Amino acid sequence: MTALRRSGEFTAKILLFVCATAVGLVVIELALRLIYPISMMNVEVQRAGEAGADLLLPDEILGIRPALGTDLYDTNAILYGRSIVSNAQGASKILFIGDSVTAYGRIVNALADLAGSGTMSFLNGGVAGYNIQQEIELFFRYQSSLEPEVIVHQMHINDLQASRLVLRDRSGTVKIYSPRLKPVDVNQTLYRYSQLYRFILANFRSRASKEELQTAASDALRRMRDYTRANGIAYHLVLFPILEPLASWTAYDKDTRDYLLRITRELGLDTVDLSAVSDRMIAEGVDPRSAPGDSWHPNQPMADAAAKYIVQRIPSLFGPTSK
Repeated sequence: MTALRRSGEFTAKILLFVCATAVGLVVIELALRLIYPISMMNVEVQRAGEAGADLLLPDEILGIRPALGTDLYDTNAILYGRSIVSNAQGASKILFIGDSVTAYGRIVNALADLAGSGTMSFLNGGVAGYNIQQEIELFFRYQSSLEPEVIVHQMHINDLQASRLVLRDRSGTVKIYSPRLKPVDVNQTLYRYSQLYRFILANFRSRASKEELQTAASDALRRMRDYTRANGIAYHLVLFPILEPLASWTAYDKDTRDYLLRITRELGLDTVDLSAVSDRMIAEGVDPRSAPGDSWHPNQPMADAAAKYIVQRIPSLFGPTSK
């Protein structure tokens, strides 16, 4: 009887543990759906436009790349609808490369407004979800033929996170794509129904170590530095921060900021750190975020302030000495 009672107690404890775990998972699932909806998570990239044409394609090197020659990206991987193109003969070209902060165009447009000139084209070559390695690889593959006089590379603190983009093919199957790595299968049922599973895919399933990401970034920046110097192109770096007080940044984000500022300095590249802009706005009680909870993308006041700061730090940006 004693053994039977102990067995019953053990079974009860196991059942209690299982029930507590299940309840905990349900609570986490509901909390994520409330405070971190799928629209904010942006775990799955858009595959097709209204006409059904693919907008993003798998790529063995880039992981995923924009489809070119569409209503979104032209054949040079430029967001034509988010660029300001001059019709003046011999107009100079400023090319902006980067991730979604670049692609959304707020800082690009603010800089164009400050330039106030019809003799310059502001070309937006940003791709949402890209990291430094991908941004520079895309440039060499498609954008270098534009022969810009100036390149403004808007790096982001999150650019040293592994690029893990989830893409849905025409059959409805979703997979994870990363640069230079084979696609990874996704549990289709969990992906469809579980916000917690999507959150894990979006934030924690790294396919590269921190050291590998740092090496890939520094090698890409060195390649771009050498190319621009050899071709007489002005190459300017801008570092976009997490739009929160520095004390609330994760240790990884703080280390990333320190690393990118250090490695660019060692490469002889000046970097405009926009942390000073966001810190000032936050201290003044002005929210720099594009939406509540989105600490990665600027609203228009932040973009306007960032553009003014960039011009202050790079006074030759719009002048003849930029060449």
